[in-house]
Amino acid sequence: MIKAFILDDEASAITTLTLMLKRYVPEITHVQSATNPAQALQSVQSFLPHLVFLDIQMPVINGFEWLKKFQTPTFDTIFTTAHDNYAIQAIRFSALDYLLKPINANELREAMNRFLLKRNAGEEQNLLYRNLLHNVHAEQKNFKLAVSTTDGCFFFNTEEIIRLEAEGAYTFIRFTNRKPLLVSKILKDYEELLSDHGFVRLHKSHLVNILYITAVSAQGNAVLSDGSVVEISRRRKGDVMNILKG
Repeated sequence: MIKAFILDDEASAITTLTLMLKRYVPEITHVQSATNPAQALQSVQSFLPHLVFLDIQMPVINGFEWLKKFQTPTFDTIFTTAHDNYAIQAIRFSALDYLLKPINANELREAMNRFLLKRNAGEEQNLLYRNLLHNVHAEQKNFKLAVSTTDGCFFFNTEEIIRLEAEGAYTFIRFTNRKPLLVSKILKDYEELLSDHGFVRLHKSHLVNILYITAVSAQGNAVLSDGSVVEISRRRKGDVMNILKG
């Protein structure tokens, strides 16, 4: 039995999502909702949902500020939003989930599958929420990237990362000040996340922080500050050189 709560200031959005949950997510057996954040606060404390679908843009208080009222949330959260790119970036950096409106049935099902896999994460989930609240109030350059591994959850400034290297369905993250981490996430996911934060794809298997490229060799390889040498693919060489010159 999974209980879900929907907070959205638009009643029509609640109706639509409730119908979608009934049709596509049979694991959810009980649903409550509210359009008023204050009412939702009281309802959640008595209903004790396992999952909250939380609208970000609301007129009185936004979803992040509402979540902040829970010192240690006992529920997981899937954010819903129509268009706020900055908010989405903050959520993704914090390794939390979101759905774009209008909500797509396949994306809803995929989000639920991820929720079921990570359910009962406990303290790690609270750390992710705290990191999200940090990112929401920080400039993008000061976002902290959440990295979950089998050893726990870690948070890094982008300046601490030298490069990321693909290893099949995994990614090695190499740092300026600690041992590498192996993460069960593909390199393309990190490329989408970090391309606006000074990282460039040099090769199909390498994503590099341009802060740490010290030279480009005569052979067309990037020399990094940690002494490593990364091949620049022929297809990407022109774009990479333009970025480095800029």
